[in-house]
Amino acid sequence: MRAKPANLPKKIAVLMGGPSAEREVSLATGRGISRALRSLGADVVDVDVRDAKFELPSDVEFAFIALHGTFGEDGQVQQILEERGVAYTGEGVEGSQLAFNKIRSKEKFRKHGVRTPEWETIGSHQRPGMQLPIVVKAPRQGSTVGVYIVKKKEELEPAIADAAKYDDELLIEKFVPGRELTIGILGEQALPILEIIPKGGSY
Repeated sequence: MRAKPANLPKKIAVLMGGPSAEREVSLATGRGISRALRSLGADVVDVDVRDAKFELPSDVEFAFIALHGTFGEDGQVQQILEERGVAYTGEGVEGSQLAFNKIRSKEKFRKHGVRTPEWETIGSHQRPGMQLPIVVKAPRQGSTVGVYIVKKKEELEPAIADAAKYDDELLIEKFVPGRELTIGILGEQALPILEIIPKGGSY
């Protein structure tokens, strides 16, 4: 049996599942994290989160958040853990709220001079003023839930209708073709650049 590293918490709860549209992906993520932590000798308990009333064992010292989308990434579960006095992975409440809201994030980018594609916001019953091609986005969802690249006029109505299922306010961005790159940050360390290449369509 592998020795437990001295700096690991005594018991770690891996929070997975959640009530969002990304529940199944989150469960897979959580199981992978649990396996990795156990391989390091950690004492791990898997917690299938379904709503805000989820329970944690009394001896849990740390929560590893593997929740995707709403509730898990938008500051809600972070607030609950703060109130319960349980330390957790990732950003705090305010940072999570800001990062999860695409409109607020873009406002912050613009304020600080960070380049970002041209954009506008519309109500769910309005039509964008920007010329095609554009990207229609539900601003408070994870991954690409409620996100559509619209290149043809006949694609616009269905895209807005579907995105409006998730939010009354929609983000419209100018479509910028190119490669999709992502860089993870761990503490103060930037991780290697990864390119996202979907098997088909858009990611």
